[in-house]
Amino acid sequence: MSTSRSIGFKITLLLVIPLTSLVALWIFSSSLTVSDAFRLLHSKTVYDSLGEPARVLSTEIEREWLVSAQYLATRSDADRADLAAQRAAVDRARDRMRELAAESDADELILAEARKPYQDMKSAADRLDTVRMEFDAGQLDLVNLGENYQPFPDAAQRFSVIAAMGSVATSGQQTRSLTSISGAQHVLAKERALVAGVLGQSRKFTEAEKLRFSEYVTTRRVLFAQGMNELDDELRAPIEVLAKSEAYRQLTNLEDRILQGEVTGQVSPVLWRSVVDRVDNAYTNAQSKAEAVQFARTESEAMGVFVRAGVAGLLGLGAVVASLIISLRMGRGLTRELVGLKEAATELSEVRLPLLVRRLRRGEKVGDVEAEAPPLEPTGSTAEVRDVAAAFSVVQHTAVDAAVDQARTRESVGQALRNLARRSQGLLQRQLRLLDAMQRRTTDATTMEDLFRLDHLTTRMRRQAEGLIVLAGGSPGRTWRRPVPVADMLQGAVAEVEDYTRVRIYPMPEARIGGGAVADIIHLFAELIENAVSFSPPHTEVSLRGESVARGYVVEVEDRGLGLSAEELATINHRLASPPELDLADTDRLGLVVVSRLASRHGVRVELRPSPFGGTTAIVLLPVTLLAASGDDQGQEPVRLGIPEGAGT
Repeated sequence: MSTSRSIGFKITLLLVIPLTSLVALWIFSSSLTVSDAFRLLHSKTVYDSLGEPARVLSTEIEREWLVSAQYLATRSDADRADLAAQRAAVDRARDRMRELAAESDADELILAEARKPYQDMKSAADRLDTVRMEFDAGQLDLVNLGENYQPFPDAAQRFSVIAAMGSVATSGQQTRSLTSISGAQHVLAKERALVAGVLGQSRKFTEAEKLRFSEYVTTRRVLFAQGMNELDDELRAPIEVLAKSEAYRQLTNLEDRILQGEVTGQVSPVLWRSVVDRVDNAYTNAQSKAEAVQFARTESEAMGVFVRAGVAGLLGLGAVVASLIISLRMGRGLTRELVGLKEAATELSEVRLPLLVRRLRRGEKVGDVEAEAPPLEPTGSTAEVRDVAAAFSVVQHTAVDAAVDQARTRESVGQALRNLARRSQGLLQRQLRLLDAMQRRTTDATTMEDLFRLDHLTTRMRRQAEGLIVLAGGSPGRTWRRPVPVADMLQGAVAEVEDYTRVRIYPMPEARIGGGAVADIIHLFAELIENAVSFSPPHTEVSLRGESVARGYVVEVEDRGLGLSAEELATINHRLASPPELDLADTDRLGLVVVSRLASRHGVRVELRPSPFGGTTAIVLLPVTLLAASGDDQGQEPVRLGIPEGAGT
């Protein structure tokens, strides 16, 4: 069985799912925009803490590379001292880079694409000591010297540019151009070291050295030209100063001469180093100026992204909040309308219609159906809810009309039954008077016995007619003006039972019943006694006992039959306590219906209980309001028993 959920819960769930998706989408899009802005802002922090120290260390390593190449060529004490001093400078720059990396959290802000160059840079810095040991052991020549020194400058150059400039699309092209310029400077350092080593030995280039130098020159020039062509005017300006400088022209001339083989006696080590140092410094100055401009752009772009993200985020948040408020208000409004409709329908089905039906059952007249069952008036403006309310109103009107028609039909049937029963009652009453006269005139014992049997049969027929009147909602026509003793009243009830000889009335305390209720109480006991006689063996006795109690007078009608089950007793007692509607299809226990109606009319309490003899005992409590005060029995009318003297006692 599926779990029942309220309409409010379902509407809320229906609204929460798309709203949750909308909020999640807003958070996702905002986080992407803001993360780009933070990444741009963090790029300067990363560059200052890691990129700049790495660039300084890279410059010092390139100088150590150059000094190592010179010492490899000359083996002089002066160059050895210069090499030791340069190694100390490299160690200081390396320690400084490590300290800044340990003190800051910049390594956590590194872009994903910069992490591989950063790790390569750290590994190359750690391997520098091994390279020095191999150099001191004479294991490195002029060619493979560059291969061992260049990993750190290569990684540092890639890391510095990527980490400093970020990867936003609007600055990506200019970043790549500056990367090319920086790459050209890095290749120049390789040229400087290679040529310095050859010139220091005053010899010609070997084929391998010449091929390597040619590669360096070609790569540097291509990177420099490509970077220059792709830079915008503002970033190109400091680079053009470098390209048009005298030092850069001299460098290009020296490279061409070396490529043509004009080395020995044509290009001195002092000239080469002087020109390259000036170009290298110009490279550094030009790139610093260009990078400063690019940093300003990056920061401005990040702030612009922040502003756009803030505006978009606020607008998105406003839309989400507005959607949430509108959705919740509409959901609550619809829920209130449906709950109001449910409450109105519940009141209709559990209060108004049952109350109206009870009034109709009591015989009250219902003239204006619209006034008794006004249409439902739901709150709100939802068309479907109003349509459902209108449908409920139509159902209510139809149900009320049907109930009124049923009540009228029931009243008509009851009236017809009462008329027929009263006609039969009148005829039977005349027949009893006729039989009474015949009994007084006859002296023959046999005839007298036949007349008595006929009289008893007529009395029982009269009781059946009176029972029909009670079922039809009327009251028997017989009345007594004076109180009647309970014992005499029970004798009259026994007289209306077919097998009266089995009934025994035990002595009981004196008590009298008011005359207005005598006929109904006689009928009530006659039905109970008839029921006890009918459902007990023919040879058993049905006993009647009475006694006074604090709340009235109790009479017990006890049989010795098979008895009833607990469920049957509970059902019958419920019907006796609450008189049911007459069901013409259920005629098996009409006597109990008559008893319950008569008991309800006079406030008599009737209850069935198991008998100690195995049968059933009917306990009848006659309330104090039915008992007559002592002294009210003077001149009372005798109860016509219709049974032989001494029978049933």
